[in-house]
This record gives sequence, structure tokens and C-alpha cells, in this order.
Amino acid sequence: MGKIRTSKRRQKSLGKSRKVNLDKVKGLTRVSPLKELVDPQQTALAILECLQNNDPEGAMEMITIYLDALNKTRLRRKAKLSKSTMYSALKHRNPTIKTLAKIMHASTH
Repeated sequence: MGKIRTSKRRQKSLGKSRKVNLDKVKGLTRVSPLKELVDPQQTALAILECLQNNDPEGAMEMITIYLDALNKTRLRRKAKLSKSTMYSALKHRNPTIKTLAKIMHASTH
């Protein structure tokens, strides 16, 4: 089977890649979702809302999202938790209040 050739017309359009500077486009602003994800007040409000709606899975999901945005290894060392305890608390989504308190305390200090 022979090599497929690209038409001259297609070659011209491939050569003209245009880069747009988004900083100069009117009406667009840069957003940092990570900044909002690591905001403890917004996370606390979301967890509280989940608990008020009787949604413990949602509350654990919010905690997991918050911790994913932070550096888990540094957080685990700060909380002085073993790797298996931290993994179990987040994977099985049924941590004890003590473990959850240690994790959340370490994330804010």
C-alpha cells in the first residue's frame, strides 16, 4: 500500500496555524479553579449543605476534591497519619470522625 499524499490545498492550511493571545480578547478573564477548590470556607459551606441534605456521599466527595487539590503526601505527613489510614479514609469513604478531624486540621494549618 502506497503512502497517502496530502493535497496542496490542505498543506497550505496546515502551515498557517494561528495562535490567539487570550489576554487581548475582550470579554475573557482568566479563572483559577484551583484557587476556589482550596478555599476552606467554600469547601466548608459545600460540606455543610451536603450534610443538611442528608448526603454523606456528597460530603465525602467534597472532602476528597478538596484534598485532591492540596498535596496529599505533605498533608498526610502534617496530620501524622499512616499512608494506609489516609488511603482507607479516602478510598472507602467511611473515616472515623477522629481521622477526618486530623486530616481537615492539617489542611488548614
